Amino acid sequence: MLVRLLKSIPGVRNLSTIVATSSSARVLNLHALYIEQPEDPDYRGAPMFAHPLLNRAIIVKHNVAPGEEDRLAPRRFNATKVIFPLDPSDLNLGGQFLFVDQHDFVGVLSRHLEYGDLPLDRDVAVLRLFDRLPTLDPFLVREALAKEEIEVDRCYFRFSQPDKAHMLGFVEGEMGSLIKLCFGELRAGDQRTKRLSRLLLADYDAPDLAPLQTTLQMDDRDFSEAMFSWKAVLYYRWRIHTLTTPLKTTLRSIARLGLKRSPEETLRFTLSAKSLLESSIASAWRGIGETLQLYDQAYGALIEKQDPASFRQFLAQGSGLFLDLGERIGRLEQVIGFWAYRLSQHDTMSAEEVVDALRDLLQGMSIWPGAGPEPEKAESAPDIFDSHALAGF
Repeated sequence: MLVRLLKSIPGVRNLSTIVATSSSARVLNLHALYIEQPEDPDYRGAPMFAHPLLNRAIIVKHNVAPGEEDRLAPRRFNATKVIFPLDPSDLNLGGQFLFVDQHDFVGVLSRHLEYGDLPLDRDVAVLRLFDRLPTLDPFLVREALAKEEIEVDRCYFRFSQPDKAHMLGFVEGEMGSLIKLCFGELRAGDQRTKRLSRLLLADYDAPDLAPLQTTLQMDDRDFSEAMFSWKAVLYYRWRIHTLTTPLKTTLRSIARLGLKRSPEETLRFTLSAKSLLESSIASAWRGIGETLQLYDQAYGALIEKQDPASFRQFLAQGSGLFLDLGERIGRLEQVIGFWAYRLSQHDTMSAEEVVDALRDLLQGMSIWPGAGPEPEKAESAPDIFDSHALAGF
C-alpha cells in the first residue's frame, strides 16, 4: 500500500533534525521504533495503529504557522501533524503530512492509506485522542489510551534519546540514597548510581534491577509495572525542573500586560485575560506540586524508615495520577511555547494583535470559549514560586 502525494512544507524536509532534537512530549517517533523492529511480539500484536504505514509515521505537536489556519477549523494555535517519511532510510529527504481533523481529514486518510478491511475508525479515534492531549509524552498517552480501553503494547511508550540524555544527570541525583539502601555506603568513584539511573531509564526491564525488586518485595509483573510508574514520576519531576525558568520568564511578561495605553475596552479585556492566565497557571502549578508531594512522602518512607510498603503502594497506584499530572504540565508547556512564539514582544505589538493572540491562547487553553464579549474577572494569582508546594521541585 502506497501513500499518495500529500502536501509538503519546508518544516518537514529535514526530519532527521526533528527526531534528533525533539522531546518526547512533542514528537511520537514511530518511525524509529519500526526501524529497530523490537523482538517483542506485541509490537505487531498490540500496535499503536492498525495501518502499517501509520504505525511507522512521525507524529508531531505543531505550533500552527501563518497561512496554515485555513486547513484547520475552528481556529487554533496548536495542531497534531502526522508525517510520512518519503524514504524510511533517509529522513533528510523529508516527508508528506496531514493535520488531524483538517478539512476532510477522514476522507484524506482513508484515500491515501487505502485501509481496505483494516479498522479505520480505531486509528481515527487514536489520532483524535492525541489531538486532544496537550503533549505526546509517553505516560500521558498511555493513560489516555487506557482510559478509552485501547490496548497498545508498552514498547510504544518510551523516551526520545534527547530526553533520556538530559534526564540522566537529574535522575542520578535522585538515586544516591536508594543505592545506599539497596547496596550499602557508596565509595569514591562508585558508578552504581549512574548505572541504576541508566537501568531505570532503559526502554525495557533489566534483570540487574533484582536487588531493587527484593527491596520492594514485589513479584515480576508488579515490579515491571512499578518501574514504569517510577520512570513516569522521574520524568515529570525532570520536566517541572526544566520548566521553572521559562515559566518565570513567561509570568513576568504576562505581568506587563495592560501597562501601555490602549482603548478602555481593549484594556479591560487585556487585564481580564491577564488575571485568567495567572490564576490558571497558579492552579496548575499547585496541583502538580500536590501530586508530586505524594511521591516525596512515599519515597521518604522507603529511604528514611526503610519501609517499602508506602512506596510500593504509590508505584502500584501511581499511574492513575499520570493523566492529570501530564495534562497540567503539558498545558503549562503550551502556554510557555505560545507566549514565546506570539506574545513575548507584546510591548511592541498593536492592541489588536495582542487581543487576537490572547483570544487564541485562552480558547486553546479552554478557559474562555469566546462566547461573550470578554472573559470574566478572576482573582489575582499569588506568586506561585513562593509556594511551599514547590519545595521538592
